[in-house]
Amino acid sequence: MIAKFSITDKDLIAQQKNAIKTTKFHKRTRIMQLMVFFLFVVYILAFSRLSTDNFMFGLALCLILTPVVWKSYEYAIIRRSKRILKQHKNKLGDFTLNLSEEGFTKESKNLTEKIQWDELKQLKEDGERYFLYLTDLHAITIKKEPENMNTEEIIAYQEFIKRKVNK
Repeated sequence: MIAKFSITDKDLIAQQKNAIKTTKFHKRTRIMQLMVFFLFVVYILAFSRLSTDNFMFGLALCLILTPVVWKSYEYAIIRRSKRILKQHKNKLGDFTLNLSEEGFTKESKNLTEKIQWDELKQLKEDGERYFLYLTDLHAITIKKEPENMNTEEIIAYQEFIKRKVNK
């Protein structure tokens, strides 16, 4: 089965957002960021010799700011990813995906990736894409609806991918 689609920076940013929400690495890193933030605030409050009421106010303020710190991690990673994308243009463009029973090959004019189905750890998806994870952080992005297929072929393509990854 041969599928053709185009990967844009929007697709790779969607992959990064998916990784931030689902991978163990990003979950641990976010928790570490919160711990450092809390320790920093406690350190500042402890050495400022505030009264107990002011110290408690500082901790309450810290808890109120927790969602902002949590969200800032995603913002920072996405911003960094956008800068990195400018250097890795080989991950963008038109791709051909050759699917077989053993694995698949994702090809473009600058990049060729050959993957066996048993190398994939998990399948994640959003509305338009599949994210095929080889490790906790390394994923291959493919479109759910290739440009060269009709509706019946798209359904067979999606079922084939899900069946092969979920073995």
